[in-house]
Amino acid sequence: MTTSKHIQEILTPDQVIELLKNGNQRFVNDELRNIKTHHVLEATKGGQNPLAAVLACMDSRLPIERIFDKTIGELFAFRTPGNVVGKDTIGGMEYASVVAGTKLIVVMGHTHCGAVSAAISGTELGNLTSALKKIHPAVDSAAENFEISTLENLEYLNAVIDTNTLNQIAKIRKESKILRELEEKGEIKIIAAMYDIATGIVTFH
Repeated sequence: MTTSKHIQEILTPDQVIELLKNGNQRFVNDELRNIKTHHVLEATKGGQNPLAAVLACMDSRLPIERIFDKTIGELFAFRTPGNVVGKDTIGGMEYASVVAGTKLIVVMGHTHCGAVSAAISGTELGNLTSALKKIHPAVDSAAENFEISTLENLEYLNAVIDTNTLNQIAKIRKESKILRELEEKGEIKIIAAMYDIATGIVTFH
């Protein structure tokens, strides 16, 4: 079943993190809950009480709800190339937290990210170029710690992915007074995560 308003209100951000971890463990173990769609549709037709808002890459290998074994009404899901943030995404997160009562915001990168690889390679492609430019600071920052800063160096690639995720969180805090103050009060948490596309495991930072 989906999340009730009562459950959403009493959960702390840390407890929501544990729920996501437990759901991911079920995903990895191929033990997903068997939830009847029509039951969830009936339960959510009058409203929603999501536990968390997750920003992930648009990569088709990242089915956000499935990764955390969550169903309709349990997560807000945002998808952008390289999980970069913009005003629209931040606005959605503000709505999730202030209006819908969400306690947790997760920015989740993933291994072998094509957008990050494209940013490292200096790719330019129409409107995608502006999104890739948002990843460039992570490319430059991570390169300072590696002698070989190329795509062939997977350690470097993963460092860029991690740095980019943290940069996007910093941008959320900088550009949203609403979310920053909620986090300072302890009412929400904004955290980073990494999804391994080979194992299905999510690691929270």
